[in-house]
Amino acid sequence: MNALEKYELENLDSNDIFQEKEQWGIGDLGSANWALRKITALEEANKEIQQLADEERKRIDDWESKETQSNQDAITFFKQKLGDYLILLRQTDPKAKIKTPYGSVTTRKKPDSWEYGEQAIAELEAAGLDEFITTKITKSVTKTEFKKAVSVTENGNVVTPDGEVLESVKVVPQGFDIVVKGAN
Repeated sequence: MNALEKYELENLDSNDIFQEKEQWGIGDLGSANWALRKITALEEANKEIQQLADEERKRIDDWESKETQSNQDAITFFKQKLGDYLILLRQTDPKAKIKTPYGSVTTRKKPDSWEYGEQAIAELEAAGLDEFITTKITKSVTKTEFKKAVSVTENGNVVTPDGEVLESVKVVPQGFDIVVKGAN
């Protein structure tokens, strides 16, 4: 805002004008010019206010990001330490969990990953397990039904109902996730 615009705003006693709005009017080029100067000065003042507000919002957003990032880093740190402690407890008690008035720490088992090798379809056909193979453009294993029909050994080998071990299909245990829940 330049000096003339500041002067226009200083000389604008809005209370008098707005209280007398029924009586007050623009009747000549001079009063129209005066009103346009006031509008220009007020718009410039609004721009300055908006610019200041934008700068403050950016500063606050930056502060918020910085503060929440350090908090998030601390949360991640504490969750890692809680997970380490739970794993330590699980060495003596496989079903151990941590429970306090402020939350709990448990595990959630992930589903095992079934890996089908390139020869799985040929091996299933040779084993007479055609009902688990669907034919589209290419052959694929009907995995849901197949998983129900076979058994899995402790080392991840898949065994058919006839007792045949399928070399091209393996089950890979996925372990577990640490779950930390607040008392909300």
